[in-house]
Amino acid sequence: MANVKEYLDIMKEMKAGNFRPVYLLHGEEPYYIDKISKFIEQHGIEEHERDFNLNIFYGRDLNAETLLETLKRFPMMAQRQVVIIREAQDFGGKWTDLENYFQQPVASTVFVIDFKYKKVDARFKWVDHVKKNGILFHSAKHYDSDIPRVVEEFAKSMKYRINQHASHLMAEHLGNDLEKIEGELHKLTINVPLSQEIGVDDVKKHIGISKEFSQFDYVNALAVRDAAKSYHIAFQIGRNDKNTPMVLVISALFAHFSKVMMYHSLSDKSANNIMRTIPGIRSPYFAKSFMNSAPLYPFPKTAQIIEKLREVDARSKGVGSSSISSVELLKELTYFILN
Repeated sequence: MANVKEYLDIMKEMKAGNFRPVYLLHGEEPYYIDKISKFIEQHGIEEHERDFNLNIFYGRDLNAETLLETLKRFPMMAQRQVVIIREAQDFGGKWTDLENYFQQPVASTVFVIDFKYKKVDARFKWVDHVKKNGILFHSAKHYDSDIPRVVEEFAKSMKYRINQHASHLMAEHLGNDLEKIEGELHKLTINVPLSQEIGVDDVKKHIGISKEFSQFDYVNALAVRDAAKSYHIAFQIGRNDKNTPMVLVISALFAHFSKVMMYHSLSDKSANNIMRTIPGIRSPYFAKSFMNSAPLYPFPKTAQIIEKLREVDARSKGVGSSSISSVELLKELTYFILN
C-alpha cells in the first residue's frame, strides 16, 4: 500500500508549491504516472509562461544532446521551466549519458520522465542520483485485495470518510480501474455531505450498483444475529449468485469470523487495542460496533463456524458432494451460524 500513500504525499507536496528538479515515474500502473505528470504540466509553471517554458518530448523522437541542451536552458521570464518526456521507455539514447545531469540537476528545471509499463533498473548510478536529488516513484499495479484501502485513501485525500463495507463494495464493482474509482468518488462527494461518512447505501444509490444485497449486508445481519434479515439476504444473494458469487460470500464471512477469533484472544478488548491489533478495523466506529457484535459468538462457536465455512466452500465448488444450489447452501450455513 506504499504506492498510493507515496503518490498522495507527492501530490500534497506539489499542491503546496514545492517541486523537485527530477521526477522519474516508472512502473506498470499508468494512472499515478499520468496524474503526477499532468499536475506538473498544469501547475509547475503559470499558464502565461508555458509558451517558452514548457517542453514536452516523446522518447522515440528524442536524443540525449537535444535533451541536455533543453534541460540546462534557463527559464524565460519565469521562476522555472518544465521538461517532460512522454513514453520515455522508448528513448533511443542512453540514460547513462545523463548521469552527470542527474547528479547535479539544474534547480530552475523540473524534469519529468514518464517511464510507463516498465520498471527501471535501480542498480544504475543514474537512477540512484535521481533518488538522491529528486523523486523516484515506482507506480506498481495494485493487488485486488489492496483496492478497498486505495478507495479509502482516495476518499481521505478528498476530505471524506468512507466505511469499510462501502469501500469493499466499490472495489468489487469497479475493480482496479483507478481512473473510474476516482471519478465515482468525485460523484459521491457531490451527493454526500462532507460531514457524513460514505456508506453502502450511498454507493448503491449514486454509483448505480443494481443488486439489492451484497455479501457485506449478509455479514452485517449475521454479526448482530438478526435472524429474519439474515435468512432474507441469504435467499436473495443465493438466488442471484452471478452477481454475488459464493466465493465472495464465504470470503467475507471468513474475514469477519477470523476477526472475532482474534477478539477472543485479546486480554485488552478496548477499542484502541482492537484498532491496533485486529487487521481491517481502523476506525473507532467500527471498533465499537465490533465490540458489540463479537461477544454474540463465543470462542467455541466461532471456531465451529470457521470450520463450517471451509466445508461449505469446498461443497460450493463441487468437492465431496452432489450439485447443490447456492440458496440451499446459504440457508444451511445461516442456520448453522445462528444456532
